[in-house]
Amino acid sequence: MDLRGNASSPRALDHRRLLVGICLVAFVVRLGALIALDRLRHPDVWESETIALNLLQGRGFVFNFLGVDYRSYMEPLYPALCTAVYAITGHHPLGLGLVHVILGTALVWLVFACARRISPEGAALVAASLAAIHPGLVLYTTKFHPFILDALLLVAVLAGCLWIASAHVWRRVALLGILIGLCMLTRPTVLACAPIIGWWVCKRVPGNWRRRGLALALVAGCAAAVIMPWVWRNYVVHGRFLLTRSGSPMVLWIGNNPYRFTGSALTPEGEAILINAAPLPVREHILSLDELGQQDYFLKEALDHIRAHPGAFLQRWFLKWRYFWWFSPQAGLLYPSWWLRLYQVVSLALMVCVALAIWAHWRDPVRGWMDGQALVLLLGMCASIALLQSVFYIEGRHRLAIEPFLLIPAGHGLWWLRWRQAQ
Repeated sequence: MDLRGNASSPRALDHRRLLVGICLVAFVVRLGALIALDRLRHPDVWESETIALNLLQGRGFVFNFLGVDYRSYMEPLYPALCTAVYAITGHHPLGLGLVHVILGTALVWLVFACARRISPEGAALVAASLAAIHPGLVLYTTKFHPFILDALLLVAVLAGCLWIASAHVWRRVALLGILIGLCMLTRPTVLACAPIIGWWVCKRVPGNWRRRGLALALVAGCAAAVIMPWVWRNYVVHGRFLLTRSGSPMVLWIGNNPYRFTGSALTPEGEAILINAAPLPVREHILSLDELGQQDYFLKEALDHIRAHPGAFLQRWFLKWRYFWWFSPQAGLLYPSWWLRLYQVVSLALMVCVALAIWAHWRDPVRGWMDGQALVLLLGMCASIALLQSVFYIEGRHRLAIEPFLLIPAGHGLWWLRWRQAQ
């Protein structure tokens, strides 16, 4: 048996057919969820919807928040996508819904593409199958939220890393930088992965340290070239440097303010923690400020609170990190209770399968083979995102964004277990 399942294997054609079938299942499941949840008549829209409509109506990239017209409320790529779809299809949920279904299906294919560079092809098919029916990924495909594009581009960055080889190395390094830049234009969390990605580039680029340094500079330069137009736009609008959005200080404040802490953006009763957590004089002061004034206030108060109580900050950070990997008390408040129980079972099974894959790789280096350095890259990216997100606050979608990564070793663990049983 060809454990690698490479193109020379007699099973290669069957594997390609299976992959097509898995992607078709993913498409049908997501389209069915879109219809079953009645998203075509009652779409689940977020802030990007308002921004897209404002762009179409000539009002600009504007979202009214805390009594102020924010002009850099969020990253631009997903609102731009919504605007383009609405401009072509009209303001109807069907067009954007189909785009989401296609993006969700592309994510399944990318999981396979990444997994086959780390594991045997049979294990990659198992990982793609898990991604096709993963309840969280299916559910968020039906929401008109940047998540699906963010998750797709995060996995694309992983694929860009894995694609670096001695052949065409500069072209592939440049592509990685472009993918990182695009990912930052949906959510800059990928910056947390910079150290582990830098380590990987140095490992994969052959030659001396000068050559590796040039490769790192090329990655950074290509990423900067992608985001620079948006950074420049922010400078023109606000008169000062903003990387991708103005509201990062607010999300830091939500998880680190002197008034109320739950680890989430919600209270245990399901109410949003915004300025209503603060005393009335503070709320009135915040509402009197403009966009950057509000964010400067949030940043100063959060940093002052952290400096005044560093031990409490570390305790909050650990608690939020725990909530990242397992559910906060607010998890599932917006959904039927059985949805939460189902997702807890899925999450527990996923972690068990990841642990099984690591154990198999350690104890059975032939049958349980995985690319060890690639596994370090994958898990290192997950850990980096978890640590950074835990500085701010935790919601279920923050962990969900890295679950396509975890499906890769989970698929390997299931494949290896089945292989052992077959022996």
